Amino acid sequence: MADLTEKVVKIKVIGVGGAGNNVINRMIASGVSGVEFVAINTDKQDLNKSTCKNKIQIGEKLTGGMGAGS
Repeated sequence: MADLTEKVVKIKVIGVGGAGNNVINRMIASGVSGVEFVAINTDKQDLNKSTCKNKIQIGEKLTGGMGAGS
């Protein structure tokens, strides 16, 4: 039988766009621990407001740092 005590679980929550980033911010504010958070967005201002440490801006050239719906 395998020894399960040696297994390490890594949980990542990836928030995409404004709504996904809002979810991450609420999870961080509520004290969720043991999770790595990643915020992904085209909107540079919204991404800068995020409390998440790991931020990825996508589509910078295409959207000019604005939201994809702008």
